[in-house]
Amino acid sequence: MQMFAHTRRKLIVGAMAACGALTLGSFPSMAQQSPGVTDKEIKIGAWIPLTGPIAVVGVPQKAGFEAYINMINDRGGVSGRKINWIVEDNAYNPQRTATAARKLVTRDEVLAIVHANGTAQSLAAFPYLLEESKVPFFFAYAGLKDWWYPARPDLYGLFVNLENQARLLGRWAAKEGAKNVMVVHSALMQFEVVAKEVIPGVKSVSQSNNVELYAAKFDTQDYGPIAIDIAKKKPDALIFILAQPDIVRLSKELAQQSFKVPSYTYAPTVANSFIELGGPAVQGLRSMSLTVPPETDNPAVKEYKDALAKYFPNEKPDYISLFGFANAKVFVEGLRRVKGPLTRESLKAGIESLAPYDSGILAPVSFARDKHLGMTATQRVQISGNRWVAVGTPVDGDKDW
Repeated sequence: MQMFAHTRRKLIVGAMAACGALTLGSFPSMAQQSPGVTDKEIKIGAWIPLTGPIAVVGVPQKAGFEAYINMINDRGGVSGRKINWIVEDNAYNPQRTATAARKLVTRDEVLAIVHANGTAQSLAAFPYLLEESKVPFFFAYAGLKDWWYPARPDLYGLFVNLENQARLLGRWAAKEGAKNVMVVHSALMQFEVVAKEVIPGVKSVSQSNNVELYAAKFDTQDYGPIAIDIAKKKPDALIFILAQPDIVRLSKELAQQSFKVPSYTYAPTVANSFIELGGPAVQGLRSMSLTVPPETDNPAVKEYKDALAKYFPNEKPDYISLFGFANAKVFVEGLRRVKGPLTRESLKAGIESLAPYDSGILAPVSFARDKHLGMTATQRVQISGNRWVAVGTPVDGDKDW
């Protein structure tokens, strides 16, 4: 009887062990990691305009982000994994962006989209990326207010939303004495939405100030007639909500008309290429920077310059590549803070643990479960002596300074 009892106990224990093994085997997601993750590699993706009129922004943006990733990979990666950043050229085209998103998710099986470029372009990918596939999207070089308020489950940003930038520009112009402000914007919905936010910025200084919106075709080649029309209207300040090449062409035509008033624009214009292309016509232009100046003497900027010189020797230090470098730095810090298996959910938790985080390049970054825009401060800058120089101290886009 004792033998049978002993045998029965062994059978029961064995059955329980088998049941436990079956139970563990029936939930492989508990042990497996997300798409894009192996023991040796982390695949992430992005779309960036590397051709077309916005390539002057896309090329340095890619160089800055990739310089940091290359540096980290050469140091062994993150927890022994190398980062593979797969970039698709979207040529600043929404349809190409939607196609790129599907390719990155279905064929490349990336863990996440990181530091892609374009507001309307990224919006075209949102239905598939965020709603259907539930793939997290970190740190786009773009962003509107409704991306962040309320926070969306898989969307995280460092780019101060464009509406807030526009409102700050309007307030800046009015505080410098402008009473009659003209906002010249591309005749596309995403530009018009931003341009309208200049109005409350101007009115926040004085309700009697006047603001006129002036639409121009995107990528206009001949701004001569538009410049003549603007000069006739005699605004005492101009705010450009245009792509970088459009601002350059319009500024040159305004110079031909000998029409010069204080001019302002937003962060995507703050680049070496803008000064090189615009020359004397853009001297004095005011704008918003998302980073400290590349001339800043601190360890983080020195690390950026060293990495850029090593991996992209043909790229000069620049605000855009510096912003890309900083975005990569923040993303990698989030990766390092992941606890347990690397999954899309654990990566989001790692990013949300950055509260606050000082990159040495951006304003302090803070995320939380219900706060997915990690930065709201910008640095005012102005072109002087063929370079961008800081004006005053950083200002918070969520407040009136």
